[in-house]
Amino acid sequence: MKDEAARALDDAVSVARRRNHAQTTSLHVVSAFLSLPSSILREACSRARSSAYSPRLQFRALELSVGVSLDRLPCSKNQNDEAPPISNSLMAAIKRSQANQRRQPEMYHLNQIQIQNGNPMSISSIKVELKQFVLSILDDPIVSRVFGEAGFRSCDIMLAIIHPTES
Repeated sequence: MKDEAARALDDAVSVARRRNHAQTTSLHVVSAFLSLPSSILREACSRARSSAYSPRLQFRALELSVGVSLDRLPCSKNQNDEAPPISNSLMAAIKRSQANQRRQPEMYHLNQIQIQNGNPMSISSIKVELKQFVLSILDDPIVSRVFGEAGFRSCDIMLAIIHPTES
């Protein structure tokens, strides 16, 4: 993962550890992004939000929805300071973001250069852009449901990320 995406994942693990959760999920990633005053997710949400609600009210509803969903997750039985493992759904999102990254034309060009230099890329070594990581997180049905409860639509947020100037 690239630095920004890896940092986001580290923040998500910190959220899961702080809440003593058994696993790190996509909801932990969303929580980590929403805790930042400025993030790709927060900015996309501000462009994709419903005009029926005030921005402050809709973001507060999103934060509450994420918080309630995190409260429902199972806690770890261990009281040690180990990092909670990545959940299957979050690992699937990471793999989706890697697959999407490989489909990008600039990634294809980079892959060709590395193959010519005798250093082919493995699937796990593809550097995931933050944008692809967030798009894959938004694809998670649980995340989509949580956003829907707050009046957001994941597809609108995805469009705001893909086309940041057109929203």
